[in-house]
Amino acid sequence: MKNNLTKKSSKRTAKVLDSFLSMDANSASCCISSYQPKAPKELERYRKTK
Repeated sequence: MKNNLTKKSSKRTAKVLDSFLSMDANSASCCISSYQPKAPKELERYRKTK
């Protein structure tokens, strides 16, 4: 029973973290408009457009 609960909670946590990464990969969060930092290559798989 405890193992089943752990599996369910880990799946939910992974889904939530994936959704946060998808939001971050598709937004520019820089307060200075002239400087846009390079996104890491690992975030490319979460982008809407490739």
